[in-house]
Amino acid sequence: MQDARTVPVAGDGAGLIARTGWLLLLAMVWLTLAVPLGWLSEWDPGEMWDSDTRGLAIGTVVLGVLLVVLTARTVHRLPGSTARREIVVDGGGLLVTEHPKWWHRGGWARIGWDGVQVVNAPGPGELLELYLDREVPGLPAFAATDVAVEADTEIDGVRIPAPRLRLGEPVSREVAEAVAAWRPDLFYAGSGVDQWFTPPEAAGPRAVPLTDVAAPPEGEAAPAPPDVPRPAGPVWLEHGESWPRVLAAMVVQVAVLVGGIYLMNDPFGLPTAAAALIALVLLVPVLFCCITLPASLWLLPRFTAGVGILVSADGLELVRKRRWRPRALVRTSVSWDWVQVAVTRRAFDLATPARGRRVVDVYLHENARLPVPVPGVGADVTASRHEGPDAIGTGRLVRYPAIRLRLSYRHDLEARGRERWSAAVAGGRSPVRLPSHQLRPALLAFRPDLCHGFDDLWRAG
Repeated sequence: MQDARTVPVAGDGAGLIARTGWLLLLAMVWLTLAVPLGWLSEWDPGEMWDSDTRGLAIGTVVLGVLLVVLTARTVHRLPGSTARREIVVDGGGLLVTEHPKWWHRGGWARIGWDGVQVVNAPGPGELLELYLDREVPGLPAFAATDVAVEADTEIDGVRIPAPRLRLGEPVSREVAEAVAAWRPDLFYAGSGVDQWFTPPEAAGPRAVPLTDVAAPPEGEAAPAPPDVPRPAGPVWLEHGESWPRVLAAMVVQVAVLVGGIYLMNDPFGLPTAAAALIALVLLVPVLFCCITLPASLWLLPRFTAGVGILVSADGLELVRKRRWRPRALVRTSVSWDWVQVAVTRRAFDLATPARGRRVVDVYLHENARLPVPVPGVGADVTASRHEGPDAIGTGRLVRYPAIRLRLSYRHDLEARGRERWSAAVAGGRSPVRLPSHQLRPALLAFRPDLCHGFDDLWRAG
C-alpha cells in the first residue's frame, strides 16, 4: 500500500520581517519626535501641552499609540507566522494542517478526492490550482480559497463558480507529485494551457487511466469549428504598423513642436509672469518632440515595413524585420509537411496583462528545418524546442521532441472579422489581406485537419 506524503509549508517569514521592519521605522520616527519633546519640556506633562510644544506632543502621542497597537498585533500574530504547517496527501485526499503554537490555536481541514473537480498546473511558473466542488470549512489561513468565475477560468471541465485553492513554489511541485501518485485522473487533460507539470504514465496503486476532463458528456458530439471558406490564393496577416497610424503620430509631434514654439513666443501679449509660466510648462513637450520627431522620421521605413505571416496551401511564411537595419526583411518558410498539429492556447503567460491575447501553438517535427529562435523582429512569433509534453492534451497530439512555434493573436478582436473574411474571400483578390487577429481562420481554412481547439472561432468573449 502506498504511503501518505507529507509536504511541509514554510511560514510567512517574509511577512513577519516586513512587519518588523515597519515597526522599527515607526519606532525611529517616534523617537525623532519624543526626544526633542522631552528635551524641551523635561518630561513635565504641563510643559508638554504648552502652546509651543502642543503639536509635537500630539504627534508623539498618536505615533506612540499606533506603535503600541501595531507591536501588540505583531506579537499576537507571531505564533501563527511561525507555526508548523503541512499538507498530507493520502488515499483519502489532502489534509491541510496548521499546528497550534503558544496562544495560536491552529486548525485543520480535509479535502477529499470526491470534492476536487480538476487539478491544474498552469505555466509559466509553478502555480498549482485545485478547483473544488464546495467550500471546505476550517481551512487554515495559509490555504484560503478564492472563488473562480468564468472570466478567470482558462480550462474546461470546471463547474463554476467554484472554490479554488492555489499553491505556489516550492510547495506546489511536491503537492503536484503527491496528487499525481494517487489521482492522476484529476489533472486537467486538455491542451488549452501550458502545464509545467504533467503526471507520469505509471502512478501509484490507486492510479486510473487518464481521461480528458474537457470531453463532452456521453451521447453529445464534440463541438466542431465553423466551416471557413478557403480563398483561392494565400492569406496575408498584417503585423506591421499601418501608414495612417504612423502619419497621425508624426502630425501630432509636428503640431506639438510648432504650436509649442509659437505659444512660447507669447503671441497674445500676456503679462510677463503668465507668459513665463506657459513657456515653462511647454518646454518639456517641445524638447521631447525635438528628440522623438527626428528619431521617428529615421525609423519611418522600419515602422512601415511589410511584416506579417503569409498562410497558403504550401505552409506558412514568416516575414519579419532584420535587426538593426531600417527596412530589410527576413523570410522564414514553414512547410505543412513539418507541422504535426496547431493548438489554441487560452492562457500562456500569467505575468503578462491579457488584453484579450491568446496564442496558437504550431508543433513541428523535431527535424523541421526551422531556426530557433526565429530570426528578425516585428511579427509576434517565437520558437522553442521541447523534449516532453507541455500539457497532458498536447502529449496525446504531439510526438516529442518537437519544435513549438507560438503565434499570438487578439481573441477579443477575432469575432469582428467573420464578415470581413467572407467579403475578402468573395472578392477574389490574391493575396487576401487581413488583420493579424484572423490567424485562426487562415489556419483552419487551409489545414482543418491539423487544427485543435478552434471550436470557439469567431465567438465573442
